Amino acid sequence: MRAWASPLPSDVDEHDVTDEVDLMPVRLTPADYAPPRRRLTTGAHAEFVGALVHEFRSSLASLNGASELLARRLHELDEAVVADLSSVIERQAARVAWLVRLLEAVDGDASTRRVEQVHGATVARQAAAGRDLSLEIPPGADRDTFVFPADPERVRLGLEILFEAVASQAGTVTARMPVSGFLTLVAPALDLDEQQRRFALRSAFRVLDMEGCQLRVRNTGDETRVEVRLGPRQK
Repeated sequence: MRAWASPLPSDVDEHDVTDEVDLMPVRLTPADYAPPRRRLTTGAHAEFVGALVHEFRSSLASLNGASELLARRLHELDEAVVADLSSVIERQAARVAWLVRLLEAVDGDASTRRVEQVHGATVARQAAAGRDLSLEIPPGADRDTFVFPADPERVRLGLEILFEAVASQAGTVTARMPVSGFLTLVAPALDLDEQQRRFALRSAFRVLDMEGCQLRVRNTGDETRVEVRLGPRQK
């Protein structure tokens, strides 16, 4: 298994997501676990909020357009068109709810956090299922009893964001958990400077970092490799 690098300084979010992103938070032991340890720097916070506002506006524009058309011309539209518009409304409403989860996780007051013992294989499988991603977990890793203290909903959210960012590229994504708490993904080389993917990767890092998990993304030739350590390193 690849050795993990030492932590980056606290202004990590100012760093560009380029061909190699080594995003290593300070590790906490279960006894030391605490609410989010770092806030976004001013520049990174402004960039995050700007990107989040853009995502909200896009979803709201789709919602408004579909709902207004339904309201004005419902009796003129055939069933197939109504079904399509209803699908748009449902999909974009879910997207807005997802964005609210992200905003709360990254910039909320932590009042909704529910910390419990999280089983890495279980939460990773749930996140993969939510993004229709096939995740290979051998029996040994699946049955491993190692757990770590975190908010399972937020760990799952961070992984969902990550899976969506990686799987949005054409081609096959290989996702494995070879040992308990260590997740790897391999995909065709991704454009890490593409705006929406950049936003997603930074968001995934922030959410996972706040729950004591570690994320590394890097391009190696014609592949993008992702490594996630869920919880503190096991001794």
